[in-house]
Amino acid sequence: MNDVLLVGAGGFLGASARYLLGKYINRKWNGDFPLGTFVINIIGSFLLGLLVFYPAVAGLFTIEMSLGVGIGFLGAFTTFSTLEYETLVLLEKGKATTALLYVLGSFIIGFLAVWVCLWL
Repeated sequence: MNDVLLVGAGGFLGASARYLLGKYINRKWNGDFPLGTFVINIIGSFLLGLLVFYPAVAGLFTIEMSLGVGIGFLGAFTTFSTLEYETLVLLEKGKATTALLYVLGSFIIGFLAVWVCLWL
């Protein structure tokens, strides 16, 4: 039961952080590219590597910490479903190139953000 509470508490904080940061970025950005979700997913990928993957490999994290931070906070902070939705909106607007750049950039830069943490 403690595991569920850790994931839930982390999820509450992650979803709240995503909402606030996304709202802030999107208020400043007026382009078609969904910059808020893109930036949040890249930050989340980097934090996954930095706060979960690297410490777990180095033996610095307990399973409870991984549950609260990795599954809870970062699982709620990043959002694959929003990426899919925003990609469909771009395609419906006839912006196929922007949609492709968004999807490829999200996956490639997100992967690199996690990978970079192996070298820290």
